[in-house]
Amino acid sequence: MLESISCQYEDVRALLLERGEEGRLNDLSEDTLKAMVMFLQRFKEATKALEASKTPTLHLSAVWLDRLKRHLQPSSTDNLTFSSLKATCLRILVEKYEIHLLHKLAMFLHPKLKSLKLLVEEHSMETVHNEVRRLVNDIKERRASPTQRVATVSSAPPEKRARQSEGLSDVEDSSPSDECTQDEVSAYIDFKSQREENFDVLSWWKEHATRFQNVAHIARSILSIPASSAASERDFSTAGFVVSERRSQLKPGTVDDILFLHSNLKKH
Repeated sequence: MLESISCQYEDVRALLLERGEEGRLNDLSEDTLKAMVMFLQRFKEATKALEASKTPTLHLSAVWLDRLKRHLQPSSTDNLTFSSLKATCLRILVEKYEIHLLHKLAMFLHPKLKSLKLLVEEHSMETVHNEVRRLVNDIKERRASPTQRVATVSSAPPEKRARQSEGLSDVEDSSPSDECTQDEVSAYIDFKSQREENFDVLSWWKEHATRFQNVAHIARSILSIPASSAASERDFSTAGFVVSERRSQLKPGTVDDILFLHSNLKKH
């Protein structure tokens, strides 16, 4: 609303002058109005990014928290009003906006943010890496059935296994195989992605799902979590218009189909 008034300030002034109500703008200068619109613009961008429904958003929580904190830092050009406003907004932001482990995991699972530069504490980075490794191990254990593990261990008789290993002690690698093979999480951390202007995290994981099979499984699960409930609330609002008094006999499947089409049809 403020942005609309700012863009049409002179027209609004002329209309109020015509009506004899120009006094309504006495306490609102055009410069102050523009400054307020510019101040709120950053919050508008954050809201739009975190409420998106077509792309992953959870990894953006820490990103926008950092951006807003920097936006609310005092500046030498601020007057008393804006200095007080920034201080109040920063205090509320710190109190209300808390980054949890899930947000950190989502940020790590975005190839462009996996270095976790926004995390000040070094132990937080280690916590994220260890948690992803734990999730990878859980996936491996679920995929390996008990019968498969037994068959792998006892696939050959003891005598045959002994004969297979004979005569190689002088040339075999002395280090265990687990130590020679880099774990999947470390491989993902060290992997260098190409610089792309329009980077699509979903396409990236689809392309590298074979290389990082277990981490990709975790990424699909975590990045599918929305950062905001706004998208769901919009769907409920749309459902309220679809199931009206005149269309109260719609079958649940029909309502689902209508909402699906409404959500996915491209607007031209």
